[in-house]
Amino acid sequence: MSGDGMNLLESEAKTLFRRYRISTPRGLFFPDMNGIAGSLDNLRFPLMVKAQTTVGGRGKAGGIRTALHGQEALEACERILGMHVSGSKVHGVLLEEMIDASREIYLAITIDQPSRCPLLLAGSAGGMDVENMPSHTMRRWNIDPLEPFPEEVLDQASHFLLRGDQGSKEVRSTIEAMWRLFKNMDCELVEINPLMITDSGKAIAADAKVSIDDDALSRHTEFLDRYGRDLTELERLARDKGFNLVELPGDIGVLANGAGLTMAALDTLQRYGGRGGTFLDLGGTDDPNRVSEALGLLSYDLARGRIRSLLVCIFGGITKCDTVADAMMHTITDRNVKARTVVRLRGNNEDEAAQMLRLANFNVHIDLDDACLQAVKVRE
Repeated sequence: MSGDGMNLLESEAKTLFRRYRISTPRGLFFPDMNGIAGSLDNLRFPLMVKAQTTVGGRGKAGGIRTALHGQEALEACERILGMHVSGSKVHGVLLEEMIDASREIYLAITIDQPSRCPLLLAGSAGGMDVENMPSHTMRRWNIDPLEPFPEEVLDQASHFLLRGDQGSKEVRSTIEAMWRLFKNMDCELVEINPLMITDSGKAIAADAKVSIDDDALSRHTEFLDRYGRDLTELERLARDKGFNLVELPGDIGVLANGAGLTMAALDTLQRYGGRGGTFLDLGGTDDPNRVSEALGLLSYDLARGRIRSLLVCIFGGITKCDTVADAMMHTITDRNVKARTVVRLRGNNEDEAAQMLRLANFNVHIDLDDACLQAVKVRE
């Protein structure tokens, strides 16, 4: 597994919320249209009809709709179940009763990257992208994961959010429950946006985001079958072979070893007017069979037109450059594929590798900028 977080659907996150006694609206999840019509009598209109997907942007894509009556709900469900959000599949719909609230606030616990410690975020204005919140409406507290949750932080957060108004006690309880969930489930993110505060002071999570560290899924077997559900066919094939492959919207494939070099290659391609498409991180291997497998995955994407050129960008440390060159010569034999493949090699045995590839009519460069510029040109 990659070590990235596995995003749960909102309905799955809210199931966890209820387990940890975080209040949520009354609602029902449906993976398809079966059973929806017969269940509408169990819910009070108006309803929110919400696409269940692991990516953001569903509201702007039309994946959240309001239904005032049964026919409107059925039409919204049918429309949502047939859509994609940011290229990702919709896994179902969540029908929820609307909440009449006097306040909307924001709460999240995530990982602070500089300190690598948990971070509590509290915003006095919820319901919007956290990046767009004015700075004076957001407060942050670093939390020691080895100590009990600090009482003073609960006091400060609840006072900042509600200034002692009704709901302060429920906000405290919600933060404590979020913390227990965050720790017990090995989360990278627990977010409520918005947390609705009713006139009676009740706090209800109108939306929910939970991301679990996928390296910890062995401790949370109930979610193992959800891992990789949004992968493409090629991403799933690569994962089964032990590779980290991601299909991006661009048309230039990238094979590199190491996340830093991969990102540098993608950034350089963009500087010259190209867009990275399928990229695969080879990691540190000197096994020619592994290199051939990686090249085969990307060559397949090139042959079927998913990408229009391929940049192979290798720094020879553990992975020797001539090992990569030898694997390329045995894997990429099609003349058209070879013509749209650009190779950049630096490091261990780079001279031998460059000579081997040039004799085999590969397009070889030492400089990253030259290689990226050529990869942009040969796709046209």
